[in-house]
Amino acid sequence: MKDNWTKVLLSTAVVATMFASCKPTPDTDTPFPQAISPSVFMASQNQFVYAIDPITGLKKWECFINANIESSPYLYGGTLFVGNSSSILFKLDPNTGARTQSKIAFPLGINTNPIGNENYLYVASGSTITCIDIKPDTVEWTYTAGGPINSSPTIRDTQLVFGCDDGFVYMLDKRSNPAKVPNLIWKSANYSTQFRSSATMDENNIYIGANDFNMYALNRKDGAVKWVFGTDAPVISSPLVYGGNVIFGSDDSYLYCLENITGFPRWTMKADDRIRSSPYLNLPAQTLYVGSYDKGFYAVNALDGTVKWRFNTGGLIAASPVIYKDNVYIGSYDKNLYGIDMATGKAIWKYAINGLMDCSPSIDANASNGNGIQSSVSGSSIY
Repeated sequence: MKDNWTKVLLSTAVVATMFASCKPTPDTDTPFPQAISPSVFMASQNQFVYAIDPITGLKKWECFINANIESSPYLYGGTLFVGNSSSILFKLDPNTGARTQSKIAFPLGINTNPIGNENYLYVASGSTITCIDIKPDTVEWTYTAGGPINSSPTIRDTQLVFGCDDGFVYMLDKRSNPAKVPNLIWKSANYSTQFRSSATMDENNIYIGANDFNMYALNRKDGAVKWVFGTDAPVISSPLVYGGNVIFGSDDSYLYCLENITGFPRWTMKADDRIRSSPYLNLPAQTLYVGSYDKGFYAVNALDGTVKWRFNTGGLIAASPVIYKDNVYIGSYDKNLYGIDMATGKAIWKYAINGLMDCSPSIDANASNGNGIQSSVSGSSIY
């Protein structure tokens, strides 16, 4: 009997030794791979940038910028660019919030949204547009207009367009030349107003709102005016163009849908206060999403302007929304960022930003090109 127990003990020892020899040895030099998932980025006047989980509404990270932020966080080429009232263009890791900064200074700050195209970033500051070669972080060219630029630049093909407080709309060739100065393709007539709306382009026209209460359609070829549509208040909202329609809000509290060739109105939607938010289109559902100073966030039928639902926040909405999968995201002056079900208009979560939000959220969908989903005000919407 003793021999049998001895055999059992020896067998157990052998098996234990085998398992011990197969146990992996931890590599203390190699970190575990980081879990990457989508994020909603938001910033505010509290000088912080936040990354929020778009499904749960839980915070992933926050980063202190130490300056007021009106420009929307902009994800391009795997870097989150954050303009602000300081002279520094911050560059954040979208996964961790780790902060670095561009070598290029912007002494007058950045209060409009930058736009990226073909490894370049175009940034307005003061009266100057700067083209930055992202990888070496160097200036490719600069162009100085005749007044402050408070209209985010828009790019289509090789053309870059922006409005200016000097009353002109400018079109530049975004490509560099040996002199490192972009070619001015045209400058519009002087409309004796300020352009705070960002332009949108289709194949033939450029559409841009102005403080003189008008929405302008300009010939893309030479900047000549095609039509002018008058509202009853300044047009700060950036237009959305799709399916032969130009859609935008006005400080007269209306959302307008115009026929893009003639400027003839197709429908209007009346809110209870100013609409400075730029509409965002859910194309499959033919639904527009837009905020208002009346504290409401609206889902609007794009075909006839009827309101599908209204979601009430506790403060005015100046920012523009952005869509990701089944939800739409918007910030309010009640200091909350909301995730809202697009179909029902019910909040799935809200996150207390603890700061007023003039900028719009952007989405990191973890696309292979490292680029984000931006609101219409970024100039990236060319439906």
